[in-house]
Amino acid sequence: MRIIKAQTFRAEATVGLKRGYSNELISINEFKNKLAGAQKEIFSEMNMKLSVKITPCTIVFSGQDEESISLSFIQYPKFPYEIEKLKNGIIRLIELLMKSLDQNRVVIVFDDETLMMEEDADRLDPGINFNSSR
Repeated sequence: MRIIKAQTFRAEATVGLKRGYSNELISINEFKNKLAGAQKEIFSEMNMKLSVKITPCTIVFSGQDEESISLSFIQYPKFPYEIEKLKNGIIRLIELLMKSLDQNRVVIVFDDETLMMEEDADRLDPGINFNSSR
């Protein structure tokens, strides 16, 4: 058996399933189709193939309760990339997903830093209420 090692790299981003803070929900099938399209665009733009693990989850914050998808990325030892290129590919993938799924804000957590990407700093989910005990 052959063992291939790579420097450990992880990243995670969570994307909400409400379209533009509305009550319109994005289906898992639509999400997967948009993800596949973004992966193809990353390959076309950057000659990079990004494998993504998706896990359903829920974001709960001060009145916000939103079904979401957590995206997990690793350095896949079979097809390794330089870390900075990998980060740039993930950032671009999230940017493409945000646009195609009408998302205002997504946070990407890397092992060494956390990035928040947002279209409009003044827009918040209307369900968030800082005066609520929830």
